[in-house]
Amino acid sequence: MAGRVLKINTELPEEETVKAVSSVLKAGGTAIYPSDTVYGIIADSHNRDACETVARIKGYSAIRPFIVLIPDISSALAMIDKADAEKLMHKYWPGPVTLVFKANTTVPDWLVSSSGTVALRQPADHLSQAILKETGRFLITTSANAKDQPFPLTISGISSEMINSVNLTLNAGPLSVRKPSKVLDCTGSTPVEVRS
Repeated sequence: MAGRVLKINTELPEEETVKAVSSVLKAGGTAIYPSDTVYGIIADSHNRDACETVARIKGYSAIRPFIVLIPDISSALAMIDKADAEKLMHKYWPGPVTLVFKANTTVPDWLVSSSGTVALRQPADHLSQAILKETGRFLITTSANAKDQPFPLTISGISSEMINSVNLTLNAGPLSVRKPSKVLDCTGSTPVEVRS
């Protein structure tokens, strides 16, 4: 049922709520949740229809590559081909830093940019980790705001239209002042910051 809202404790995520959101995601649905950065939208990254739905919710005219949340470094290494990638991953993960690498052929085309890259992140927070574990899937994520609107730190900062467009919203109350993840382009010999 679209527009459903459940409360969640991000430090000690309630098992029933984690199972509820995971069931939605495994069924191809979408959810808004309090990430370790801002309130975001998540969906199963390997479900093209779900990714297209997220793009529509965000107001995009077509599917586009989103950041992919992964549970561990070995999962990320299986998606790319870069000799020194593991060292970079250990430096920045887990945490609010997205690393962009050249994708290998195992990555679905809708997760790959026009330049052949995939954006990956291993989150550090308990809730993201719990959802990744319970779903057993990689998840796309993007902030729960329309283009050019402020990044939401509260549920009230998210439009009712967007909340009604997803299958489930997890409300953890106001988040501390944060911002979206830093993004580093790691395709060259030295990482280049593309979003601070």
